[in-house]
Amino acid sequence: MAEPGFGTPDFLGPPGHLHLVAPELQSQVPGQRVQGVHWGQSTPVGVPAPRLRGGGRDPSRLRLRLDPATPAGEYVAVLDLADGQQREVKVQVQAHARLRTVPGTLRFVGEPGAEVSAQLMLENLGNVDIPLGEALVTGVFDDLGIEAALASTYRLESDDLNQIVGHIFSRLRDAHGGLLKLRVEGGAQALAPGERRLLVLFTTLGPKLKAGHRYHGVLGIAEHNVALRIEVAGPAPGTSKGTS
Repeated sequence: MAEPGFGTPDFLGPPGHLHLVAPELQSQVPGQRVQGVHWGQSTPVGVPAPRLRGGGRDPSRLRLRLDPATPAGEYVAVLDLADGQQREVKVQVQAHARLRTVPGTLRFVGEPGAEVSAQLMLENLGNVDIPLGEALVTGVFDDLGIEAALASTYRLESDDLNQIVGHIFSRLRDAHGGLLKLRVEGGAQALAPGERRLLVLFTTLGPKLKAGHRYHGVLGIAEHNVALRIEVAGPAPGTSKGTS
């Protein structure tokens, strides 16, 4: 893939948006319409051909778009000009990690102390492997934690600023649900470009999670954030099952 003595590229960027970075190319094809583009002879077999975007009679506006899974590296392409001539250009494809998750929000429902599970479909839409581990960790926070902390502070009969601030932070700490540890089934190997994989995630709803409360968090998977929601079953504190 790499060309000996490749030098400075003419086009640079991730597969979906390679932009022109060589000003001298503009003067070498003045006023000419670029009608097409194809790979040079050294490009490996099986790499989809590039496509043109923009340009017209202004080469400075030329863009190339490649298949999202095109591996990062250096390539040589050929521009087909309107007068029948061809211009060889150097293309440097940058690494681009892109992950799609279905569903967009991961949901867990269960009683305090229960082991729960949820499914998450991953699809690698980038051009590099996405590492996956066998375990993930994230913090969760009570949906009503900030509101409850402020409401209790309003009822506080004190004008002492230190006491007020201390009270707020104390209530915010109470609203933190602790760290949620997830065990990943089917996710030990890296996800290759273009690959899809269904993960099953297991976790135990810890003792800091309160019955009748909902919690939220953000789960990081290879620099991709997945929203996480937890609904803890059971009556809220201070109520009973018979309460309407």
